[in-house]
Amino acid sequence: MTKSSSQSLQQPALFMQGRERDGAQHQDAAVARQALPEVLLGVCPLPIFYKNTHGRYIGCNKAFEDFVGLARDEIIGKTDFDLHPKHLAEFYFAENEALLQRGGAQYTERKFTTANGAVRDVAINKVVLTGENGGPAGLIGAVVDITEHTQVQRDLKNALEFAEGIITAIPDVLFEADEDGRYLQVWTRNPELLAQQKEMLLGRTVNDVLAPDQAAIAMAALSEACREGVAYGRCICISLPNGETRWFELSIAKRPSADPAAATTLLAFSRDITERKQAEDAINSVRTQLLSVLQTMPDMVWVKDMDGVHVMCNHAFERLTGLAEADVVGKTDFELFDIERARYFRESDKAAIEAGKCIVSDEEWVVSKEKGESVLLETRKVPIIDAAGDVVGVLGVARDVTELNVSRQKIHQMAFYDPLTSLPNRSLFNDRLRQMIPSAGSRGQRAGVMLIDIDHFKVVNDTMGHPVGDQLLCQAAARLNASVRDYDTVARLGGDEFAILLPELRQGDDLGRIASNILEKFRENFLLDGQEVFISCSVGIALYPDDSADANDLVKYADSAMYLAKRSGRNSFRFYSKDLTASAEERMRLESELRRAIERQELELHYQPKVLLENGAMVGSEALLRWRHPEMGMIPPARFIPVAEDTGLIVELGRWVLREACQTATELNADSRSPHKVAINLSVKQFQSAGLVKSIAEILDETGCRAEWIEIEITESLLLDQKNETLQALSELRSMGFSIAIDDFGTGYSALNYLARFPIDTLKIDRSFINSTDRRNEELVKAILSIARCLGQSVVAEGVETAEQAAFLAANGCGSAQGFLYSKAVPKADIIALCLRSAASGANPGETGSCPGETRSCG
Repeated sequence: MTKSSSQSLQQPALFMQGRERDGAQHQDAAVARQALPEVLLGVCPLPIFYKNTHGRYIGCNKAFEDFVGLARDEIIGKTDFDLHPKHLAEFYFAENEALLQRGGAQYTERKFTTANGAVRDVAINKVVLTGENGGPAGLIGAVVDITEHTQVQRDLKNALEFAEGIITAIPDVLFEADEDGRYLQVWTRNPELLAQQKEMLLGRTVNDVLAPDQAAIAMAALSEACREGVAYGRCICISLPNGETRWFELSIAKRPSADPAAATTLLAFSRDITERKQAEDAINSVRTQLLSVLQTMPDMVWVKDMDGVHVMCNHAFERLTGLAEADVVGKTDFELFDIERARYFRESDKAAIEAGKCIVSDEEWVVSKEKGESVLLETRKVPIIDAAGDVVGVLGVARDVTELNVSRQKIHQMAFYDPLTSLPNRSLFNDRLRQMIPSAGSRGQRAGVMLIDIDHFKVVNDTMGHPVGDQLLCQAAARLNASVRDYDTVARLGGDEFAILLPELRQGDDLGRIASNILEKFRENFLLDGQEVFISCSVGIALYPDDSADANDLVKYADSAMYLAKRSGRNSFRFYSKDLTASAEERMRLESELRRAIERQELELHYQPKVLLENGAMVGSEALLRWRHPEMGMIPPARFIPVAEDTGLIVELGRWVLREACQTATELNADSRSPHKVAINLSVKQFQSAGLVKSIAEILDETGCRAEWIEIEITESLLLDQKNETLQALSELRSMGFSIAIDDFGTGYSALNYLARFPIDTLKIDRSFINSTDRRNEELVKAILSIARCLGQSVVAEGVETAEQAAFLAANGCGSAQGFLYSKAVPKADIIALCLRSAASGANPGETGSCPGETRSCG
């Protein structure tokens, strides 16, 4: 825009007036001569207007009047400043001024508000009119309403932008191809997924680009789309220019066309499914491996859907059911098995689904109806849950546990039953005892516990052998079972000890009646190894709740009662009493104290002199054990020796006695002209312990004692043991120089042939024969003396208390005696002093004092 035109825009009125003074009439006439006849413009549908060089309207047609909504007389002679807002008028004036200056034509598009207020898109074509002088005489303009055309273009643009957005948004490759597979167009945001560059693809066919086998798949998809309209799901493998191989899934559709004669083209979406394909391959590989594992598993495996239809099963399932997988898959249990079994399977499936976890059950399957064979299966069922958390089926696994169940039963039998008698063992007995007590308590009933011990069972074992002893135990178990009620429990606790639980005692004499039945059954002879043997038993009974409500106490009390029955002569039964507990507690206390007696130096030996009856000279003594307790005082041997025998402490005590007695014998014989022999009692258990002879030899070396200074005293019960070990031990002791004496001769089970078989030097007549007033005992004493003379054995009479007894013994050939007539048992210092005094004066030991009435004790 020039400077003058700028000034005219700022002062339009003055500008217009100046132009009029320069010859406006002359220019108007020129325009009139060049303008088209109004008759022609009047019928034109386009709004047309004329302006002079001053921007004043000098003409228009009816279409323009209607367009702007003004009559002709309201337009002609006016400028844009009269008709439009100032900013628009200024814009129109500047635009026209520029056109007048350069000449020619101008095309512009703009928004225009019509008379009715509608905003329209218009195109304005303006042409400069030339005057007679060749200069611009004005301009003519035509207005074209392009609103609909603009909207169509806008919609088309939006559609194109939307299509481009879709192509950009999706990762797929879009192809357009013809029926021959020729690439017509390619769209993609990932050109690296193309088999070749886009420019190289266009115009070429699928067969030119892809490998033959993959091209065949693509062409088959294109052909299907031509016939059916669409084709889905075919996958092809493409080698990319970078050397990578990727998988694509094709989705092809025939492109719609309004022109029936148009050539058929197809749109193909190619989706990259490489990752999905790799995942599927991995899943298929795992599935193949899993199926291989399942097929080799010895356990049955099957899968059902929610309707109970079998989806798969393994070979183990086929072997057990006799059905092929092809006959199983797709069918329900109701089609495969009998109605009861199928209903059971269906209910267990529902139970697993409802529980939402694994459930375990045992099922017995008949595998051969003809043979009656069956297997026990341990079945586990678990619901199958998909990724959404929904249950979609049931997985079942069944293991053949037939052999395992047999093993379990064997283990249970071994754990809770005695292998020899098949009776419950101690563990099962204790378990049932703990159950019996609260059950009886809740019902307000009594219950009993019995302990039974077979009398002299060891004799049967030792004389007839352990196999025969086992026969006896089995027969005893059968008799005990036959003696009790069906709901009682007979158990073997170990060895020859049995126990019985007796719940629901309704009558007071139930226990006594059952115990009597047991004793009666045992009175019948036992047939053992073809021999008739008569065996008895001892029974102890404890009662709940009278004796105790504690399980351990009841067993302990019944055991105490049983030992009372044994001490009372066996072959009987005894009920528990509180006195038995007191006795047992005292026995336990004695045992505990006796174990510490040696280390606390509470034991000591006393010695009772042995004299010659012909002159009263002391020739020896018997070592007798004493226990001086700091609280209980002097404890008689009769109280603690049986405890030591039962507990095995007698072996340790005997070793201590041997050492002390040998030490005393060494001191007594140190300066003696005639030997002083010390007698020492050895128990049966000492002979049963290993290394007795070796232990005695070591004590001799330790104390410096000589064997001829010691006499070993044994009981007749030892002679009843026919074991060669006993005879060998006695023979070795005899060969070492010890003399052997039988203590308390005549009170045991004497068998005179043993006197000749064993190396016996001395017989000690028991005090019961000496102190008796029965004349028949005098004859027995004479018989013993006669036997001893015949066998060349010496005799010592025990318990001599009167001169008359001494005279009788001397008159009948008894050589030696000991008893209160001569001296009581005295401590070591006293026996040494007594021995020295006797040797010096030849005095009778009895002159030193005696204690008539003192009970003799065991050593």
